[in-house]
Amino acid sequence: MNLVAFNSSPRDNQTSKTELILQKFLEGARQAGAVTETLYLREYRIKYCLGCFGCWLQNKGRCVQEDDMTGELFGHFLEADLAVLATPLYHFNMNARMKSFIERTLPMMEPAFTDQGEGVHHPFRMAKVPRIAVLSVCAFPTDYNFQALSLNMRMLFGHNLVAEIYRHSSEFLHIPPLQPQVEEVLAAVVQAGSEVVRYHQVSPETMNALTRDLAPRETLIQMANQFWREEIEKEEGHSPPAVDDDLVDKYV
Repeated sequence: MNLVAFNSSPRDNQTSKTELILQKFLEGARQAGAVTETLYLREYRIKYCLGCFGCWLQNKGRCVQEDDMTGELFGHFLEADLAVLATPLYHFNMNARMKSFIERTLPMMEPAFTDQGEGVHHPFRMAKVPRIAVLSVCAFPTDYNFQALSLNMRMLFGHNLVAEIYRHSSEFLHIPPLQPQVEEVLAAVVQAGSEVVRYHQVSPETMNALTRDLAPRETLIQMANQFWREEIEKEEGHSPPAVDDDLVDKYV
């Protein structure tokens, strides 16, 4: 299997939790025999879709704009057996860079409508289009905040969407006392990558493991609020408060 991952995070690879989860997923995919490649969208020039329909009328199957999307990224996308779309959660959805990337895949569609029962869609122009796996992270302590992104991706890719990997509490993945739970989550993400390559889906057991809570929701909320209070204090030139030992005891 040829697997191409498109990472839209603006962060560097050392601090990006999107990258952390993505690379664990790809580790599992390689263990199952896939050949993987990661492309970082922040390194490419992707113009906004013009809504001109030139890809349907003049350049059938090719965008009229000449940039890195037309010249390189779209080709990588179409050549993949599985495309992994990795994005941080911004305002409860994919970030703007991933949205621009997806909008520029319009040339793979035909302009005609087809009624597929559950909705009306544009059929694929290309004989071969990749299966899609979506991966996202957020700092919120529950999966609830991924609902809009999940609905968006299901409407975009339909039956071609074979996996959704959503990891909440991502900013807590580096907290030392939580590492036993974190290691279990990361191991489950590796397993998910392997399962998607082998079976084109993630088992319920693996999904439960990779979405497990790292600590009680109330504890994570308190930790996050304390962090931001300390950051605000620093910005305002005040000494940050001492670490709340009682709070630390809750998640050790």
